[in-house]
Amino acid sequence: MKLTDPKECISAEEIRNQIDKIDKQIIALYGERHKYVEEIVRFKDDEEGIIAHDRKKQVISDRRKWAEENGLDAGTFEKMYQILIENNIKRELELLKKKKSGII
Repeated sequence: MKLTDPKECISAEEIRNQIDKIDKQIIALYGERHKYVEEIVRFKDDEEGIIAHDRKKQVISDRRKWAEENGLDAGTFEKMYQILIENNIKRELELLKKKKSGII
């Protein structure tokens, strides 16, 4: 997907359209990421492995750093990833329960 350089956009509508294209890509990438989240349960045997406090801290730290490296607000990305991680943990716990009961 080709995007117009932001400085070449000639209207607010064109900029909004470009933002929409980027958001669509972000959501598609999140969908790809989510597939991995669902598959990782194959390698986890208990709730402690899913909750993985040390991994959560490292992910948050890395995402904050990546945001800063891109001139973005690290706090915003920390909040976003806290929400994503909590949702991932919830889903993984659901899948672990199914795994233990033999459903998957």
